Amino acid sequence: MCGMKTTTQFPVIDVKKYGGKQIAVAGGKIIASGRTLGSVLSRARKEAPTRPLSEVHIFSVPKTLAVIYHVR
Repeated sequence: MCGMKTTTQFPVIDVKKYGGKQIAVAGGKIIASGRTLGSVLSRARKEAPTRPLSEVHIFSVPKTLAVIYHVR
């Protein structure tokens, strides 16, 4: 796949709903959320058991509105 560019889609994250929590994003959707990393990983494995963890992105959502940059 030399020369091909892959892009990952990220959903718009509702700070009011997820503020102060950890979230797991895969396939352009939020697949799990929780207060601790362990609980989020456990829920993500249940939601997408066949998806490799390398395809799951974990984020801490700030309690207030902030701009998050994702640089590859």
